[in-house]
Amino acid sequence: MDQTDIAEPSLPAPEVTGLRPITPAEITHYNRHGWVKLDRFLPEPLVDYMLAYAKERMGENGSISATPGKFDYFNALPVLGLGKPVFDAVLRHFAQTAVDVRNLRKTAGARYFLDFFGVKLPVEQTDGHGKSDWHQDFAAQVSDRSGGMVFWTALADLTPQHGTMAYLSGSHREGVMGDYRTYGEGNLLDVYPELIETCPSSGLQTLAAGDVVIHSDLTVHMAGPNTSGEARWTYLAIMNPADARWTGGPAISFDTAGLTHLGELDDARFPRLA
Repeated sequence: MDQTDIAEPSLPAPEVTGLRPITPAEITHYNRHGWVKLDRFLPEPLVDYMLAYAKERMGENGSISATPGKFDYFNALPVLGLGKPVFDAVLRHFAQTAVDVRNLRKTAGARYFLDFFGVKLPVEQTDGHGKSDWHQDFAAQVSDRSGGMVFWTALADLTPQHGTMAYLSGSHREGVMGDYRTYGEGNLLDVYPELIETCPSSGLQTLAAGDVVIHSDLTVHMAGPNTSGEARWTYLAIMNPADARWTGGPAISFDTAGLTHLGELDDARFPRLA
């Protein structure tokens, strides 16, 4: 189903309150490990609204995808949340958090890149989803500089059986290790097997609804298969340094039409939020 065929929900939006700042201890954890789990980072009324919104657009079981068959790892549906109730405030909160984490006040700030729902269906279904192997996100974003962050939000309580994420702690300091599409039938650890010894795995995460995990675009990560028997509901948002530029290469995650090689990103589509 094309994204334009999916009706926009009309749901009563809660008042946006209770957004907490990231703590110094959480910032230290992120900079040391390349990822951090922020417990109850989004308040329950906001998460309930976001989940209801997702189910209105993707179906109660999450089977509707804007790009069916494009991703083997989950059903993806863009939210394009800027200007929308709740989502706009959440995205600006994430952008400010990105600035706080990396002290981006010294540079250009944080720029919105993309936000979408990711629903991993139970693996036993014919349209279910298995694991996603070890990889980095950076290469697929065709940005000329690193520093981007993924904000991965649990919209329901999730266990490792739902196919949550695991991270190789400290791997963000190892540099760029290739596009995941170049590994053939393997994964990043087949190319860099020594990494698992120097960058131990966090293990698959257990998350409560409203928990948010941030990881660097250089942090090596994976997700397990969904063996829980129910859909894994998540909301993902990507923030990039505001001075990031397009390399000129083809992109799988966004439309490069109108962009200039090594030029600043289009402010209309990728606005600076903090």
